[in-house]
Amino acid sequence: MDKRQKIAHLLRRFGLGAGKHELDFYDKLGFDSAVDRLIDYDNVDEEFPYTFPEFMIEKNGNVAVDSYRPAIWWALRFVLTQRPLQEKLTLFWHDHFAVSGTKVEFGPVMHQYQEVLRFHAAGNFRQLLGAVARTPAMMLYLDNNLNAKTKPNENFSRELMELFTMGSGYTEQDVKQVARAFTGWIVAFAVAESNGQHIYDQIKDCILQNRPVTAFAVFPEIHDTGEKTILGKTGTFDGAQVLDMLVEKEETGRNITKKLWEYFAFHNPEPKLQDRLTKAYFDGKYEIRKILRTIVESDEFWSEKCVRRKVKSPVDFVVPIARAIDFRKFALAMRPPKMPLLAPANDIGMGIGYGVFTSMTNQGMQLMFPPNVGGWEWGDKWINSATMAERMQIGDLFFGDEKDQRLTGFLSNWIVSEESPKNAEECVQVLAKVFDAQIPPDKMKILQSACEQHGGVEALKDPKKACVMLKAVCKLLFGAPEYQFC
Repeated sequence: MDKRQKIAHLLRRFGLGAGKHELDFYDKLGFDSAVDRLIDYDNVDEEFPYTFPEFMIEKNGNVAVDSYRPAIWWALRFVLTQRPLQEKLTLFWHDHFAVSGTKVEFGPVMHQYQEVLRFHAAGNFRQLLGAVARTPAMMLYLDNNLNAKTKPNENFSRELMELFTMGSGYTEQDVKQVARAFTGWIVAFAVAESNGQHIYDQIKDCILQNRPVTAFAVFPEIHDTGEKTILGKTGTFDGAQVLDMLVEKEETGRNITKKLWEYFAFHNPEPKLQDRLTKAYFDGKYEIRKILRTIVESDEFWSEKCVRRKVKSPVDFVVPIARAIDFRKFALAMRPPKMPLLAPANDIGMGIGYGVFTSMTNQGMQLMFPPNVGGWEWGDKWINSATMAERMQIGDLFFGDEKDQRLTGFLSNWIVSEESPKNAEECVQVLAKVFDAQIPPDKMKILQSACEQHGGVEALKDPKKACVMLKAVCKLLFGAPEYQFC
């Protein structure tokens, strides 16, 4: 594998696709600098200008507070961000610490939770765990706000041990005792009927001023201060002390590193590899970046077992296509240089976010709405007749139709000016490079035939004809079995 091929594999797993534009950029940096830029993303300007309030404000000035708004805003962020690994990790933790807008129906609270995941995404696992446990979204979703010493609620403590940390090695009695340690944690609301101002108006003020509507608080009167025995230790433990205990467990180190490996590489790492990953967890004092670098430095990550063998999730499928077409350049070009204060997002930004969110939803991943506390099922589960139909029709989202060609002209002009294909064969070869497609020669001939049947390379000179041709070719390209893997 040469340097460019290694960077392409790195971008498919640690980035958001290896389309030609993005691959060219990272290839110029060199391999080591590409790794550093992806993992040490705090040093990179994200260049994402859309604020969350823009997506909450409607054109009539009202504020919408549903949980779909932060999801649409996030979908746009996936497409535009210059920190692809940060968003990919935010998704990983959203799946790991699953909270759904189906139950937490308040957009600002879901956005607050999302921002906590994003801020700590590659940082320290103990800090991330503590921050997530205190988010109002998590407390509401798993009922920890109802956890009182007179009536302990075990929902959060059970998932904390089963899904969020250890996975195994604890008992039912541990769950009950941990629930007692977290009593007294409550959600405080910053709004109430007072001074003649309606709750809705107060919520609107909070959103427009970027102030939280809810916050974590402790109610000492309902906290159980009694002695507890947890994982063989006895004391008057509180929630923070339990979290310290859990991150130190061997089971937690193995569980977290295994999930990270499987997210970025392949399922069921070998025992020696698992031991190496777990060692990185403890040697690095729970620093996630240490684990990420261990993954990149592992020979197994570059093996035939890993490269282009992972079934694309909806994010891995939709977002790289949008980034390959350079939606970012288009969206920012259409955004006014100075947005009016507290104005709603423009139609382009909202449209891109909504389109990407909807396509991902149709493929089985509705951002901010995981199916249950266990998150989504990954791997082969992403592929079925319904999701494949959506994947084959995704050209409609990007290339439009006879009335609205959307990004057809943007892409066709780039192909003509930068690549200058002379015939249908060269045209489909360019498209394969643009979308990072590795298609066998016999199937490339099928794409070539579709290009020729719909006007060939000459169709690129007319947006309407280009729209028809690109959709026909890309329907076959995006539906190819080889294109379902990254």
